Amino acid sequence: MSLDDQLRDALNLEAEMRDVPQPDLQGLISGGRARRRRRNAARIGIAAAVAVLVGGGSYGVTQLDSESSGVPDITDEPTQPPTTPSSLRDGRPPEPGTYRIFVGRDADVEVIEADVTLEGPGWSSSSGYPLLSEGRSRAGVGAYQPSAVAGRSGCTSSWEGYPQQTRDAGETPGDLAQQLARLPRSTVVQPPAPTEAFGRDAIHLKLRIDDNCPVPESYRVVDGRGISYSNVAKEVVIDFWVVDLGGAPVVVDMWHQAGSSAQLVDRVARARDSISFVPAE
Repeated sequence: MSLDDQLRDALNLEAEMRDVPQPDLQGLISGGRARRRRRNAARIGIAAAVAVLVGGGSYGVTQLDSESSGVPDITDEPTQPPTTPSSLRDGRPPEPGTYRIFVGRDADVEVIEADVTLEGPGWSSSSGYPLLSEGRSRAGVGAYQPSAVAGRSGCTSSWEGYPQQTRDAGETPGDLAQQLARLPRSTVVQPPAPTEAFGRDAIHLKLRIDDNCPVPESYRVVDGRGISYSNVAKEVVIDFWVVDLGGAPVVVDMWHQAGSSAQLVDRVARARDSISFVPAE
């Protein structure tokens, strides 16, 4: 039985129970249908109005924010603070990447540091400086502020007796470069000459050094910077660049054992070229 039939029967029954005029059944049925249609239409209209209101409200808030600031409200993703490159003094073989070297202090006692980038395998750390190995050949780079330069033989087995064999480091790049040109057991390949390096004025020189020190001694060019890495005596080819940083002469070096492959020398040269001094904070 349809809804219309049910409604008609109910109204007939109501008419029989009450003594009232007969209702207009067809009108009531038609009216019920019309009310249902209006009710459904109203529900759809309300839902649509709510959607428009919510969307319009969001748009209105955006418009207000934009109008108040003059530019669209753009939220940037949070960024991580820059990280300081790792030190080479933690004793672990360095992976390819950028590392920070402590160099010294300038005339105002501000810390001088440098960043160096190492590529490929085979790197290790020696006294905080990068050392590259390929078979039995060794090479390396360094950046430091020497307080003393090798004197006498340049060979030592311990730091305790070494200061008595050294000369105080020159206080200007020119003086220090001349001292390095006179290192013991060395031959000058390229004498000190002005150049540009690491974005600064510099003095460059190149030497060949005989590191045939008696066992267990090793050769040190300056305090804290050794270049002996073999039980078999080998000549070492070393370049020095002396620069002024805040009134303090600083040395960058690149060295390799004689007979090293061109590939080894090239990799060390790329590490040297990557060196940049960190501005004091």
